[in-house]
Amino acid sequence: METRDAEARELLDEAAHDAAVLRRNLRDIRHINMVLGWTRLTVRAVARHVRERGLRSFSLLDVASGSADMPLAVAHWATRAGIQARIVATDINPQIVAVARERAAGTAGITVERQDALTLPYPPGSFDIALCTLALHHFAPEEAVTLLRHLARVGRHLLVFDLVRSPLAYLGVRLLTRVTRMHPMTQHHAAVSVRRGYTAAEARALVARAGLGDATVRVGIPYRLIIAASGAR
Repeated sequence: METRDAEARELLDEAAHDAAVLRRNLRDIRHINMVLGWTRLTVRAVARHVRERGLRSFSLLDVASGSADMPLAVAHWATRAGIQARIVATDINPQIVAVARERAAGTAGITVERQDALTLPYPPGSFDIALCTLALHHFAPEEAVTLLRHLARVGRHLLVFDLVRSPLAYLGVRLLTRVTRMHPMTQHHAAVSVRRGYTAAEARALVARAGLGDATVRVGIPYRLIIAASGAR
């Protein structure tokens, strides 16, 4: 755990999957996000940013969105709060994009697009918020720097949430995924995610290389990496 495991492979990063297994894995991930508070953390952070600026409408880009549980949760909060939201959820995997589109169908204000997080096509400052949740660890350091730069280019504010690499986090996800009898793909994915995660010090180095001068990097409980920064002006 002292060194990031750059060789470990997450099955979710593969180009193609058995459709049923993929759907089960994505369902497990949504459950983990809910149980461990990642969904609540994300909605609260977005809501805080919107309210502090007195916005009655906002736009949000969610990168590496998976099955779109985070943007859907944000959209539902915005509806309850009477705030208009324009949300674009993106992922590079076409199978995952198809699942996200199914789940987002009928939810006003959300579109799902297939996009590469490292070559985002949107003009500078296209979104009020650029969001990336539990995906930074999928990217090697050079790629992570590129990702942060793209988020800061297309978003006027960026929020990045991820897990922190630590022995206790590793043991915790192994226990959670086994006690709840999650799919073997999820068990593998969760453990490898921690091994590929960044520490706060490593994240600060990535942020500095990306040129995000006003960024804050902190660790929340339990083992949450939280990055916030200003983006396009």
